[in-house]
Amino acid sequence: MSDNAEFVLVMAGGGGTRLWPVSRRTRPKQLLTLGGEQTLLAATVARAAALCSIEHTLVVTARDQADAVREALPNLPAENVVIEPAARNTAAAVGLGAAVVHRRAGGDARFAMLPSDAFIGDIPRFVTTAKLALQHARQAIVTIGITPDRPETGYGYLEPGVAIPPGANAVAAFVEKPDAKTAERYVAAGYLWNAGMFFMSTDRLLDEADAHMPELGTALRRYVATSDLEADVNATYPALPSVSLDYGIMEKTKGIRVIPGNFGWNDVGSWDALPIIRPADSDGNVRLGEAILSNSHGNIVVSEPDAPLIALTGVDDLVVVATRDAILVMRKGHAQNVRDVVDAARKCGRTDLL
Repeated sequence: MSDNAEFVLVMAGGGGTRLWPVSRRTRPKQLLTLGGEQTLLAATVARAAALCSIEHTLVVTARDQADAVREALPNLPAENVVIEPAARNTAAAVGLGAAVVHRRAGGDARFAMLPSDAFIGDIPRFVTTAKLALQHARQAIVTIGITPDRPETGYGYLEPGVAIPPGANAVAAFVEKPDAKTAERYVAAGYLWNAGMFFMSTDRLLDEADAHMPELGTALRRYVATSDLEADVNATYPALPSVSLDYGIMEKTKGIRVIPGNFGWNDVGSWDALPIIRPADSDGNVRLGEAILSNSHGNIVVSEPDAPLIALTGVDDLVVVATRDAILVMRKGHAQNVRDVVDAARKCGRTDLL
């Protein structure tokens, strides 16, 4: 098979509610510049250039985010923005992208499915790992598992099994997010973090959908064969099961391989992650935007350009995030509770803040 049959599918339809109030439905996490000068989405597409051409890079996104995606990626061909007419979770989203790849390059075409909202510090090492995964994807479904540097309770894990040269292992099990004690046991036993990256051929995904999610499989076969893809997707996609790719397919199939990855990966899942990807000052404060800090230590301060001035004095270990219309203040370590704030705003009718 030629390398011309390799594609990248970038999943870019999420909301990133744990990074509220900066992240909103129309400006989700992947469109933020948290780890550098580029948005997380643009950085993902730039990394994809080492795996395939821009013509073979597709971005799957929601209808209400499509214009923002095109603006963020001016060099991406317009037809490579694949639009979901409704949010149906990652199994359907990956399936839709795979159907588009199948229509362009056939069932033997392989693709790398990459989340759009992760930070990666060591790009050359990531590219080497991803190319090895695409090599293994000639025979199997492959994922990259991140070598943990701490017992993390916010990620799912993979249990590596028997070695499969070169550089891979069988996946013995997918396991859900653990409690603290279980996470310590997983790290000690050599488990890997599940980073949500998968590599496979389009035929393999369609076959797995037929076996484990037959309603989705039927729809994908129709998308591959139809003469009017947009009309068929608009008519049938909103009724598809809303199931994650992991739960709907990956945890049920056999023969998945995992390649360990160690390239400075972070999913930037909350404000607490910012010090991992942005440098702190001499007082341990991490700041984005304009802020005044006096006799304050270990704080995370984010100020949007149109926000009021943030000034902290005599406080430690706070997270303060300000936009033009909302301010979030919390102790570090409570970042997972931001979703509760978003839910409360929704319940009280403040949909303008979501």
